[in-house]
Amino acid sequence: MKDYYTISEISKLYGIGTDSLRYYEEIGALEPKRGKNNYRLYRLKDICRLNTIRDLLQLGFSMKQVRAYLDDMNLENTLCMLEDEKKTIREQQEQLRLVEKSIERRMEHIQKYRGTEKNFYRLICCPNRYCLRLDEDITRDEEVDFAIKRLQKRHEDKIRSIGDQNFGASLSPEDVRNGVYNLFHSVFFILRDGECGEEKVQLGEGVSQEGYDFLLPEGIYLSTFYRGEYRQSPQRALALLEETSRRGLEITGDILELYPVDNRYTMKTEEFVTELQIRVKERN
Repeated sequence: MKDYYTISEISKLYGIGTDSLRYYEEIGALEPKRGKNNYRLYRLKDICRLNTIRDLLQLGFSMKQVRAYLDDMNLENTLCMLEDEKKTIREQQEQLRLVEKSIERRMEHIQKYRGTEKNFYRLICCPNRYCLRLDEDITRDEEVDFAIKRLQKRHEDKIRSIGDQNFGASLSPEDVRNGVYNLFHSVFFILRDGECGEEKVQLGEGVSQEGYDFLLPEGIYLSTFYRGEYRQSPQRALALLEETSRRGLEITGDILELYPVDNRYTMKTEEFVTELQIRVKERN
């Protein structure tokens, strides 16, 4: 076995670029000997040190951490360093678990709504739905997306991603009756608090009631879905109001336009699914 190896030999043996080896030397992690013509010569102790560097980098340590460790390398520091990295890995695993759950929710959501029956009215029972709301008049569908993003930005601590969130916009029944269409008065996120059903109120996983600023009250809602472009909304909203009259129901809230399948999931407008809801009660 040779006592010294050139930078090209070390580069080939470890699959490391010569620039990286020079960088390790620059920060003091390696100290190769200088031979004739000032060529770098790596000794066996440099190779042992390089083995440690490569091993720690593969475990996820930063070069700064590795450099500090090499300056005071002992068993106690080794154990502390490995324990810190184990903690970091556990945190990363938890983040990956949350990402996986988010992906699963999105897949379940798409499967649930892709076969939704359209142009069908039903009465559903909803629990209290805790929301974050932005009060702002919006006159174009395109502005809804921008308003939603602004609302998400305002509450980044609670809503990190729009992708798996339920959100919507509200319209005034009076506006719709008077022919004032596509005038939304607010947008909102529904925090993960529960699901609406035809028979009973079911609380969903991860009930979240903290930090909300608006409540969609529990009760009976008349609901309908439609597919396709949003330009249908005015006639669909008017039809929803007509259905409440036909059933002899009293309206007790705004029209809610929800977007279970939109441009988060598809760019084909014919695949869009929009739900309209309005809170109602029996007339006295």
